[in-house]
Amino acid sequence: MNSTIALRPALFIFFIFLSATLKSQDTNFTMTQIGANNFLNTPWDLHYGPEGFLWVTERAKGVVVRVHPETAVKDELLKISDVYANGGQEGLLGMALHKDILSGKPYVYVSYTYFTSGKRAQKLVRYTYQNNGDNNALTTPLTIISNLPASNDHNSGRLIFGADEKLYYTIGDQGVKNCNTNLAQFLPTQQEIDNQNWSKYPGKILRLNLDGSIPDDNPIIDGVKSHIFTYGHRNPQGIIFGSNGVLYSDEHGPSSDDEVNILKPGKNYGWPFVVGVIDNLVYDNDGCHDKETSFNKANYQDPLMSLFLPNTTQPSGCNNSWMCRPNIAPSSLGIYESDEIAEWKNSLLLTSLKKGRIYRLKLNSDGTAVESDATQHFYTQNRYRDIVTDPDGKSFYIITDGSGKTADASGMNVVTTMKNPGTILKFTYDNALAVKDSNLEAFFKIWPNPATDEFNIEFNSDKDIHGELVNSLGQVVQRIHKFKSGINKLKVGNYPKGVYFLKLVTNTHSFQKRIVLK
Repeated sequence: MNSTIALRPALFIFFIFLSATLKSQDTNFTMTQIGANNFLNTPWDLHYGPEGFLWVTERAKGVVVRVHPETAVKDELLKISDVYANGGQEGLLGMALHKDILSGKPYVYVSYTYFTSGKRAQKLVRYTYQNNGDNNALTTPLTIISNLPASNDHNSGRLIFGADEKLYYTIGDQGVKNCNTNLAQFLPTQQEIDNQNWSKYPGKILRLNLDGSIPDDNPIIDGVKSHIFTYGHRNPQGIIFGSNGVLYSDEHGPSSDDEVNILKPGKNYGWPFVVGVIDNLVYDNDGCHDKETSFNKANYQDPLMSLFLPNTTQPSGCNNSWMCRPNIAPSSLGIYESDEIAEWKNSLLLTSLKKGRIYRLKLNSDGTAVESDATQHFYTQNRYRDIVTDPDGKSFYIITDGSGKTADASGMNVVTTMKNPGTILKFTYDNALAVKDSNLEAFFKIWPNPATDEFNIEFNSDKDIHGELVNSLGQVVQRIHKFKSGINKLKVGNYPKGVYFLKLVTNTHSFQKRIVLK
């Protein structure tokens, strides 16, 4: 799909407010916090694990913990002694659970940085899950590959288990900004592979056998077969398979053009010479952008979607250069395929470090194209690190960073105080409120629309109806505890001009109306 779809926040906002019930357009969620603030230390990777527990890697401590999703009781499964975590993107990173972990193959794979021969490196290690009731642990470490390149920046470090019984691992470009020394386009020679010299692996996504060896059916690129599955990546921190076998990833753009990709064997995704699609509208990466339109590799692959395109002008009200950049820093990638929330089915879910939101991309039926612009969900003043969906299809779990920079509710200002640092947030779909009442609009009328100072809202019903007026940033600007039958006046003269949404809720149903203040 050769698409460069920019986000249009005024028209595609899902509304979140930090009260007992979180509502968003036609779907409604409640938010609960699992565990106190900072009960997790630098959480990085999140899994819905066996026996209904949440499994988390703690990056800086080198610890794997298991958390009960209802009681928040935390059980330490593993402490790795040689984890090296001196920077913000190194330490214990990705984790992959074997699909048969409870039935004969009790294996868990982790990736982490360590220090050897005077430099950083990464390794992948297999552990065995000892499931002994109250005494569970990960034991018997077996290193399957070591001496992978590492940095304190752009390590990426996502690790997943494929249905083909292979491991897929993302290695970023290590934060190298000079396009002449950035290794994302460099490929290893056969001699380097024979010598187990993995130094050309930055900016790549690897595919490995479970013993760390090179799969026989890996792509041959420039005459060499290696662990490399795809290349030309910047900082791919999200990777996931759909049930259709399609492999998706997302990656940080430099200041714009965050990407969502479909990963195809042997394909080149262009970085550092191409940002997003080949359109010559890119952030200047030390002069690399002037080579974009002349980039003509035969195996080049456009992204599935390039989001958050460069702005010619800063957003109105934006007062911080970092926040004014349109990128969101996508830190992981989830997929929703359940029937429980019909309008969400076949959606990719991007977590944002920079905006404290989930961005949802609706896919077509075969998962090969995006049907609409991204919609925003679940705003809180936090940095979202990873997301998983409960198997029941009704709940989403999100781990939060303990510190860093993110956006306030306006999306225009940088804040460094997190509301729910180092914890797990759970967003649960409320079926009772989420059913749209097709008859509700029949006895509801609003005029004028657009309006200047006030709206008239008329109800021909004695139903118990309350409402909320939400602006285009997802902020509740007015709550109406109960509308009366007949004409109600809604004063709006003190609010800024723009698009708003009036959400009406009964005991069993909800309805939303778009209104404009001019």
